[in-house]
Amino acid sequence: MPHIPFSLQWTIPEDHLIPLKDSINGRLLSTPISNTPDFEYCLKINPNGDVDKRRGQAWIFLRLKLGNQKKVDTEFTITVKSANISRKCSNIYVESSGYGSYIAKTSELFDPDKNFFVDGKFTVKVYGTFKFGDDISEAIEQQKWEGAVLGDKLWKDNTKDFTIVVDGKETKAHKLILYSQSDVFSAMLNSNMRESNENKVVISDFSFDIVEAAVKMIYNCNSVTSFSIDDLMSLLQFFDKYQIPELKDKIESVLIRKISSVSVCRLTNSAILTNSKKLKNACMEFLEVSFASKTPLSDIEILDKDIAFEILQNLVCHSVKTA
Repeated sequence: MPHIPFSLQWTIPEDHLIPLKDSINGRLLSTPISNTPDFEYCLKINPNGDVDKRRGQAWIFLRLKLGNQKKVDTEFTITVKSANISRKCSNIYVESSGYGSYIAKTSELFDPDKNFFVDGKFTVKVYGTFKFGDDISEAIEQQKWEGAVLGDKLWKDNTKDFTIVVDGKETKAHKLILYSQSDVFSAMLNSNMRESNENKVVISDFSFDIVEAAVKMIYNCNSVTSFSIDDLMSLLQFFDKYQIPELKDKIESVLIRKISSVSVCRLTNSAILTNSKKLKNACMEFLEVSFASKTPLSDIEILDKDIAFEILQNLVCHSVKTA
């Protein structure tokens, strides 16, 4: 399964924590959250430690109830902004339990000069990702690219007269096909450029697998790939760079179906980079709903700042009707 982002903010009144200052294993639990069947998570705070060796220490834990899950890999950050506290954690849960971090000495937690409480309230934020099962990468699905018999025959033809070199590997093509399908290749081959004279081009900004798949699609071959979202974004960038709008449109449609809380920020940036309007609009719609519902998003820190500002403007904009 892919990485599932999460984010929790817990505000606790000071008078709820003070009675636990000198307690033995005293604790408070937040309300649980469940957005996956049979799987729950919550926060726990032990102001005076949870075991004898941690007495005099304040700890915060992320507790997981695994349900039907056998294994959950987590990476998360615990922050108390008012006290300038940030703790990074990672843990693999194989049973329902809690894992967390030391925050401060118990005496420091209740020291007014340490700023753990603001207006009589303690606020902690925990955000990170869950990775379920043994697969810690995004699910990779096969893509079936439907072409035509003629495309398959031309691809197998041994009269190809142009060489594309990527990472020291070569793939062959017919100049006429590249010329007819791409404005960039057309300009390159209809000139006195070195590539035209040598019947060869070196491509350094895409992998061999991406280039070969792209050329097969230019030929309209029947083919199967197993590309990740990142690979598909590279394919989109290839068709944008070489000005092949029909195939760029096809990849856009595939990527639109892959928009999720895990991928939307990267896909938004990719849409901007490649001027892919349909993909950008679909991402914007997803982002607006996510922002409004406070849905955590992976890679939010890399989201294009202009897009983020535009979404915020849209969220505070009131729709009006003709009087």
